Amino acid sequence: MGRIVPGLDGSSDRWPYAAAGVCFALYGIAVIAYGSVRRGTVERALAEGRFPGSPRFAHSALAAGGVALGLLTVVLVLVD
Repeated sequence: MGRIVPGLDGSSDRWPYAAAGVCFALYGIAVIAYGSVRRGTVERALAEGRFPGSPRFAHSALAAGGVALGLLTVVLVLVD
């Protein structure tokens, strides 16, 4: 997104797209880290014969982050 959209209109204001790209990268890292930790938790719980509970805060935070990034993308496309 940071290299494609600014190049379409010749704008020199690239920092909003770079910031959005960094946010998407950080969000991806968070999702991968959470998935890795969650996988271990689920495997341990199943090995013990129980079903692991779902951490609501982590799910809510990841969902909110995804929605925020989606809205940020919409705003960047509409404003530019």
